[in-house]
Amino acid sequence: MNRLKNIIGTAVLMMLALPVLGQDWIVPDEQAALANPSEYTLDNVKLGKAIYTKNCKSCHGDPGKNNPLALVPVPVDMASEKMQTNSEGSLFYKITNGKGVMPPFESSISENDRWLLVSFIQNYSPGREQVLLDLPPIKAKLLASVNEAQGLVDIMAEYEDANEVYVPLLNAPVIISSKKAFGNLKIGETVTNDQGRAIYTIPENTMGDEHGYLSVVVSLSEEYEAAEVILDKALVGTAKEVPELIRKGVLWSTNNNVSLWVLISYILSTGGAWMVIIYVIVQIVKIKKYSRSS
Repeated sequence: MNRLKNIIGTAVLMMLALPVLGQDWIVPDEQAALANPSEYTLDNVKLGKAIYTKNCKSCHGDPGKNNPLALVPVPVDMASEKMQTNSEGSLFYKITNGKGVMPPFESSISENDRWLLVSFIQNYSPGREQVLLDLPPIKAKLLASVNEAQGLVDIMAEYEDANEVYVPLLNAPVIISSKKAFGNLKIGETVTNDQGRAIYTIPENTMGDEHGYLSVVVSLSEEYEAAEVILDKALVGTAKEVPELIRKGVLWSTNNNVSLWVLISYILSTGGAWMVIIYVIVQIVKIKKYSRSS
């Protein structure tokens, strides 16, 4: 029975996909002829990679690894010949408008970022120099401390050089985040100086717990293999207001925040319950009187 359901489900998906599979993705000539206004540089390709990782990787997978999500039709690998035959304008048009299971990104990714995505895709074009190489991460170390009085995070970074000696890591981006229950929330970013040191000032509006404590996470980019540093319970955040729902000696401590209909419903239901109790007591008294008289 389950097998029959699976067959029927697959058939339905294939029927829904036929209109997409049976048509070429036609791009208007004037759109296909557009040139990428973003310069093809390593920095722009890196920015495009970050955008791709956030918005596209879950479906298209890792470029050149042929590991897309099992959709119908199958998302195209960024490094494949089918993808790389697209012009800059065609890539931008398809990212912008979407088709079938691929959503349009016109409203969720800015025009500049969509062009950066095009730069990242073209990093895998056989006709271009591959500026972003898939190299193994560089081994690195991080040390960090927090100055609560000044709201500063002091960071030292080192990396392993060709002689397997750890030396200061220069001009490297350092990511500062706040540890949350469902992952890290990025606060900001800084860069190490010519001594491998960086100092980051926590913004005054960074939200902590009800006392202002937060766990600061210091990490390097994915180019480096380094354990992140967690500075637990640093008093560098803004205290979060937590409403006190229950107070001693108060029946309902949040009346000011309660909708009128909720308050009326509570009063009516409570009054109704007391009426039922009184009615039952009266009936019991009547029964006792009746039993004595008889």
